[in-house]
Parts: sequence; C-alpha cells; structure tokens
Amino acid sequence: MTVLVTGARGNIGGRLVARLAAGGHRVRASARDAAALEAPGGVEAVELDVTAPDPAVLRGVRTVFLYPVFGPVDDFLKAADEAGVEHLVLLSSPASYEPVEHAGPIGRAHQAVEASLRESGLSHTVLYPSWLATNAIRDWAEAIRATGRVGIAHPRWQVNPIHIDDIAEVAARLLTRDEHRGRTLVLTGPESMPQREVVARLAEAIGRPIAVDELSREEATARLPEWFPEPVFASLLDVAEAAGDTPATINNNVERLTGHPARSFRAWAEAERDAFTAR
Repeated sequence: MTVLVTGARGNIGGRLVARLAAGGHRVRASARDAAALEAPGGVEAVELDVTAPDPAVLRGVRTVFLYPVFGPVDDFLKAADEAGVEHLVLLSSPASYEPVEHAGPIGRAHQAVEASLRESGLSHTVLYPSWLATNAIRDWAEAIRATGRVGIAHPRWQVNPIHIDDIAEVAARLLTRDEHRGRTLVLTGPESMPQREVVARLAEAIGRPIAVDELSREEATARLPEWFPEPVFASLLDVAEAAGDTPATINNNVERLTGHPARSFRAWAEAERDAFTAR
C-alpha cells in the first residue's frame, strides 16, 4: 500500500511522512518543488501541484493525505478516483465552521475544498485541528529573538494549542487503518489558555522573561509582515475580538484515537526552544 502525502514540506506533512516511514509504510511525499523535500530514506519524493495534477503521481496510491490549498482541487480528486484511491484524509480548519471566521478568506477556502471532496464521492475523513502550537513560531519567534517582547492585539483571547505531533499521529492512523471513515474530527490540545499565558509558557521554556505589549487593531495591522495577507489577519482579529476571554473548547479525540493524552504546549515549547533564542 502506498500513502501519498501532499504538502510534505510543511510542519505537519513532514512529520506525517517520517511517522509513516518509521512504521514501515510505503510513502510518496509530494511538494510543488520535489528537490526541496528532505524525505527519510526509502520515501519517494515527487513533484505535485494539487491544483494542476499529474495523474501519474497517484498511480498505485491507496490513501491520500490532502493538505489544504487555495485553488481548485477537482481535477486532483477526479484523478484520485480514477486511480482507485480508497480514502483521503483532509487537513481542514475550524475556520470552516467557526461563527466569525467561516465568512472570511480562510473559512471560504477550506469550505471550497471540503465541498469538492464531498461532491467527488470519495471516501474521506476531515480533520479540524485547533490552534497550532507552531503558530507561536510564525507569529512571535522573530520578535522574541530580537527584542524579548511580543505585541498582541488580544492577549486575553483563549486558545487551545495542539502539538503537531498529535495531528500527524492521528492522520497516520486514519491513513493506514479502516476506521473513522466518513467522519469529521475536531482535534484539540489538552487545555485552554489566554495568549498571554501561551507567551508565559514560552518564557519558561527558554528560561528568560518575554514582555507582552497589548496592541490596538491598528497597531497590530501596522506590524504585519509583508508575507501575511491583511484580509486573513483582519479575519483572525475579528475572531479574537468576538471570543474575548471565553475558554476555548477542549475534547479528548486525540486520546481516543491515539491511546495517550494530547501532548501539552509546554512539551512542544521545550522541544522547540531553539526557535525562540537568539541566533
């Protein structure tokens, strides 16, 4: 059995590939630039643009991990059906259904992929992971390394950080076992905490304080990196403002699927402390 992992260059895709390979599964890892993939030994690296697929990439594939893309996936799903793919696991986002964000650009993009998958008739499972622990690197690592402080528009906004190893472990199980098919699964971390507390956990992990500056919406937008789309950021700010300090939802789906409690944000921060220290 061959498992195709799209988006294999990403944090989740890369860990999923490594986990599947370590489990003795035949893995085909794909990215738009296959030369940039750092795949484990024995893993087949292939070039694939899901929005303009080469059907040959799907030859011999039994299950697929589908990383979300901004663009049409209908041709890819048609090719998967014709190749005899039995099941797909889609990494989606709670933005697809979240009361505020579902109408924003992130929500609409994920809804489009989900709709295409439903209409394809292919067997599938949809994963909705909560606030990714890796968001801390994306949003704050550079500022922490440079200044020892971060600016946050809504530091009281409560999130439920999920360790990406838990997502990869759940996805690997669903790709290699005939279970939870036709389901949607919300995956969360083990606790809800304000973003200010998330920063405090980072400070504990790196062994030095990190100051938090509360920003206005205008101040936060002015600090936005060039690579971060402003409409997407505006949608995230809307979510944070609407949520206030209401605790984020927590469930036990990670433990139900893996047999162990969800990994903590503290564990993730300690493992990734180098990302937040001066280089």
